Amino acid sequence: MRILLVNKFYYRRAGAEVYLLALEQALKDAGHEVAVLSTRHPETLPTPWSDYFIPYLPYSIREGFPADAKKFGQMIWSPAAYRSALRIIRDFKPDIVHIHNLYHHLSPSVLTACKKMGRPVVQTLHDYKLICPNYTLFTNHAPCERCHVFRYWNAVVYKCLNDSRAFSAAAALEMWAHRALGIYEKNVVRFITPSNFLRELLVRWGKDGQKIVHIPNLLDTSGLPPPSVEPGDGVLYAGRLVEWKGAGLIVEAAAAAPDLSFRVAGAGPLLAELQRRANTLGLVNIRFLGYLPREKVYEEMLGARAVAIPSIGYDPFPTAALEAGLLGRAVVASKIGGLPEIVRDGETGLLFEPGTVDALVDALRKLHYDSALSVRLGRAAERVVAELADPQRHVMRLMEVYKEVST
Repeated sequence: MRILLVNKFYYRRAGAEVYLLALEQALKDAGHEVAVLSTRHPETLPTPWSDYFIPYLPYSIREGFPADAKKFGQMIWSPAAYRSALRIIRDFKPDIVHIHNLYHHLSPSVLTACKKMGRPVVQTLHDYKLICPNYTLFTNHAPCERCHVFRYWNAVVYKCLNDSRAFSAAAALEMWAHRALGIYEKNVVRFITPSNFLRELLVRWGKDGQKIVHIPNLLDTSGLPPPSVEPGDGVLYAGRLVEWKGAGLIVEAAAAAPDLSFRVAGAGPLLAELQRRANTLGLVNIRFLGYLPREKVYEEMLGARAVAIPSIGYDPFPTAALEAGLLGRAVVASKIGGLPEIVRDGETGLLFEPGTVDALVDALRKLHYDSALSVRLGRAAERVVAELADPQRHVMRLMEVYKEVST
């Protein structure tokens, strides 16, 4: 088949982009032809399709009223993305268009172009943007469903984007416009969710369950080192340092468990605050490694006794849990969102109630003082995740969806 992949970024930025790049390679390996449409971000990877990419706009930066007003208009409908989508569809002639994150930078204008050119569209949902202005269903330090069905004014009340009423108002207006037009519902023939949790939540929010298919994300294994049978040592947190990921719990766990060592691999808005907190508490058992390239993260995972994913928000289907599992590492994770679909309590890792530092520390200590348990869980995790995130199996399931909607 000829498949056009569309995402607002084309570099290894976050989980959506990790998946996108892995999917592109897996489709090519299976003999399909793949084109890509995205934006020209400074870190965009080289590709034969870059001439079709549109300029990147920095939505998180205030640039004055004229520039910000233009960016807001393009959030609703982007003429540049519309023209580029028409052009690449005309030139590449895809059988299917598989979109990922369009929001803000590309806008649903891409869907309008697909409709005009008669191309069926499927969309993989990597977050909650279809129903939540700030993507995460998290605000005011807790999971949030206040915006349930058109109540987007709550995003402004709680300043859900960048702690700014201006940004939040723009996102709320964007949501109102797109929902009022039904632009995703009318133009996307299948939504794909990586977790059952996300599928069920969307149905609870009124989405048509007949159009939603659950397919767990694949994971590119080409850069993964062999899994280790050694138990490793210490606790690793590998991920973005944001509140809903539970990054703050790692410092609190380090304070509560001076007998354990902790390493934090990642960057984000909480980095400086977490470092200050650790220094104030005089903690000597935690190290902040900052942003690490992929291969270094894998080295840290292999050297750890356990990988901690202490999310306090609805984590849809975190890549870190898949990576840790394939490397033979037990994961200690919050019992929230899609995490229990990857981490099976007592089988491939340990689960604890979100936000409970004592329960997190208890689980980490179990693995620290029982190396045989950590090895057993890690080996089981490797087997389970290898099947769950297998690229060939994933492509086969996608092909079933592609062929169903393109015939």
